Amino acid sequence: MKTYLPLSLIILAAPAQAADSSPQINIIFSGENASCDAWMKSANNKLVRGQYEIWARGFASGYNFANPLEQVKVGAFPSGDNLAKYFDQYCRDNPQQTFVAGAIQLIAQLSESAKPVKPAPRAPAKKS
Repeated sequence: MKTYLPLSLIILAAPAQAADSSPQINIIFSGENASCDAWMKSANNKLVRGQYEIWARGFASGYNFANPLEQVKVGAFPSGDNLAKYFDQYCRDNPQQTFVAGAIQLIAQLSESAKPVKPAPRAPAKKS
């Protein structure tokens, strides 16, 4: 009977997970260092800022892996002072948000600009 209990719990939980229309996105970043407040407090610590940059670049790489048709192009992702300026501004404008939310917004902006522009459809020729 003990071996059937875990299996039955999994089977019972499956419909609840399937009913969720939008899958949960799991972000692997701890709460104490994901806040905009933590980012702002790291202003004078290049080592910590470097760790944030490495995380953001890895996150962008994961986005590219998951979205091959909507890539953040090589060279488009800011680095160093430019990345810090972006997050400084983002966190000043959105103090209740997280560094992660800022990274998501940055990637969305960069991937949108990477989309090819489709020409407008031609209007049908008028018959005389």
